[in-house]
Order: sequence, then C-alpha cells, then structure tokens
Amino acid sequence: SVLENLDDSPESIMMEAVLEGMSEYYSQNLAREVMKGMRETAMQCKHTGGCPPLGYDVDEVSKHLIINEAEAEIVKLIFDMYSKGYGYSAILETLHLKGCKTKKGNDFAKNSLYSILTNPKYQGLYVFNRSSAKSITGTRNTHMLKDAEDIICIDGGCPQIVDKDTYD
Repeated sequence: SVLENLDDSPESIMMEAVLEGMSEYYSQNLAREVMKGMRETAMQCKHTGGCPPLGYDVDEVSKHLIINEAEAEIVKLIFDMYSKGYGYSAILETLHLKGCKTKKGNDFAKNSLYSILTNPKYQGLYVFNRSSAKSITGTRNTHMLKDAEDIICIDGGCPQIVDKDTYD
C-alpha cells in the first residue's frame, strides 16, 4: 500500500516485501474465484456479462439469452445473404439501405459481420471462455482461441436463430 509508513530500514524493506506478496496473492486468488463463479454460471448457460450478441437480449429473471425478434431478423438476413454467396460489401450495403444498426447503434462494418458469422451462439451452441486473455495493453484478440479444455461448449444452451446448415 502506498499509504504504509515505510522508511529505508532493513525491517521496512522486509515488511514491504511481505505486503507486496500478500497483495499479489489476494489479486491472484480473487481472479481465480471470479473465474470459478463465471464458469459455474456458464455451465448453467446463463449470460456472464457484457453486451449480449445482436439478436439476443438477457432475461432479467433467469439470466438466460432470449431472442430479440427485430434484431434476429437482421442476423438471419446476414446469414441468408452470405450463404447465397454475397460478399461483405453487398451485405453491408443492404444493411445500410435498410437502416440496420449494430447492438450499440452503430453502422455495420466488416468486423461486425465477421463477429456475427463466426459466433456459434446463433446456431444454438453456448460458448464461454473461447477468446484468449487480454494483452498487457488491455486489448483482446478474438481470433486467438484458448485451449479446448478451457472452453465451455453446450449444444442447445441458447436459443437458435439460424439452423446449423446455414451457419456452417
């Protein structure tokens, strides 16, 4: 703690090392306990936080994902056009002409289309802990995946918006 009254004496050096060690232990243990709680929540197919994907809302009582019909139509349109061979540019143009927006109210971009087309939740597969951990700068690379044993996948764990064939 920066508020500790430590001087340059040998005792203060030892005390500082003990306090730093205890703080490091507390932080690591807290992270482990939080992840344990989130894994338990995920095993029940409940939403673990953040903004739900386009096409879904979170039921306030059960904390499970539920379909947002208006947004789900946008998701279905994206998958339908992509499965018929349309590229990102044509899909983006169609979405723009229809006035469709992302969950956060922004215009769609190639990254948002990629995120939708590669999100297994749309086929009813609940997935938790798939993306790699954040880098030291706080950014997350969603293209880097964790090891398979760390990922929770539950088929039928969330409402299906597109069938598995269309998703594939």
